[in-house]
Amino acid sequence: MASESRERKMVITILLTSTLLTMLGIAGVLRGAYDLSLAPLPEDVRELYTPDVEVTEAEIQLLEAQVTNPYRRPMAAANVVVSALVLIGSFMLSWRRRLAQWWIKQAVVAKLIWIVAYTASLISHIKLSFVPLTIEQPGATLQEVMAGVVLVSTLSAALHLAAAYRATRPDIREFIETTAKP
Repeated sequence: MASESRERKMVITILLTSTLLTMLGIAGVLRGAYDLSLAPLPEDVRELYTPDVEVTEAEIQLLEAQVTNPYRRPMAAANVVVSALVLIGSFMLSWRRRLAQWWIKQAVVAKLIWIVAYTASLISHIKLSFVPLTIEQPGATLQEVMAGVVLVSTLSAALHLAAAYRATRPDIREFIETTAKP
């Protein structure tokens, strides 16, 4: 009875961890595909927003910096690849394959490297393209915009690390090895 309960907990843990990895992988693939297909911005970026949404000048500059980043397309292609690796790892974990933990470690390390590279390239481009706002214009300063980019990247990295930590725990490895199909 106790063994059944432990087995059930492990299956639920594996499925929840796999689901998180699947969501992270799909989000990365979709974001990368979107960035690859992103059309040039219209002359007035405010046209992209509905009339009832108030947009600050800093938000517009951040959007322009993201779209005009010269490394956008190569980084988007790399995002599709490393996110697909995370997605494959999540499937391997669901199927309880022996290589799942190794695969997830490698995929998450690749994704973390991508997050750092993307953040560095975007911040570098923001520094080059950010126009200081006048006092009359409300909005964020350059430091606040960069802090927001770093915060989002840090949250993404933390989610990937948490999922990888959970997926590569020794109790999950033991469960996979005892129940894996040859």
